[in-house]
Amino acid sequence: MGGMLSGLLGVGGGIIFIPVFEWIFRQKGLDGEELVRMMLANSFLAILFSGITSSYKHQKMGTFYPKEIITIAIPAMVFGAGMSYFITSLSWYKDVYFQLVFVIVIVVTLWRLSVSGKKEAQPELPYSLVKYGFIGVATGLISAFSGLGGGVAMIPLLTLVLRQDMRKAAGISIGVIPIMILPMLVVYASQIPTTCFTGSVGYLQFLIVLPVVIGIFIGSPLGVAIAKRIKSNQLKLIFALLLVVIGIKYIYQLLEEYI
Repeated sequence: MGGMLSGLLGVGGGIIFIPVFEWIFRQKGLDGEELVRMMLANSFLAILFSGITSSYKHQKMGTFYPKEIITIAIPAMVFGAGMSYFITSLSWYKDVYFQLVFVIVIVVTLWRLSVSGKKEAQPELPYSLVKYGFIGVATGLISAFSGLGGGVAMIPLLTLVLRQDMRKAAGISIGVIPIMILPMLVVYASQIPTTCFTGSVGYLQFLIVLPVVIGIFIGSPLGVAIAKRIKSNQLKLIFALLLVVIGIKYIYQLLEEYI
């Protein structure tokens, strides 16, 4: 599912991986800061493979945009890695903060998508180093906070701020994701968790992520192929429905635990 959504929507698949890894690591007895770090680190590891697989397929199909990708990826790498370092090295980022950020990102994204759906289509704006750089900064920070790979930030910004077609925005987003993720993975790999499992490097749990990666190799090319055949508005609808389902899950969890 994560691989297919990555290829279809350009979101990296973190919106599927995060709830799955949360359940896995809760079953293994983790909670609090350590749970959040494990979730984020291994979501990013899975997203790396989904991004590479989907990007390769987009490049083969001619929907790959190197200039835009690099302009967003460089600031996203810097700010994403910096925020990941603060999350892993200091004891301040609790699971409640993570859940709140996750829900806020989803709600804002849904609102922006609904606003864009009411406006008439406008011509795409020309390339702008400043605007693409700003999108890169926002993407890196939101990705580090939420574990979502950045697509939920990038795609609405590209479609609403730069007026890009959903299909082009997805192609740019999935190209940025694997580049941006690499320094974040280095940060998590260099840290020493309080609980270690077999086949791990720092917070990266390779044996746990391996079955997910196998599924990604199957799902990503299929998602890209489907995206090529359906309309941009249909992609937006699928994206919105996915956000609603995951958002309801985390809102319920917040209400259950803290109210």
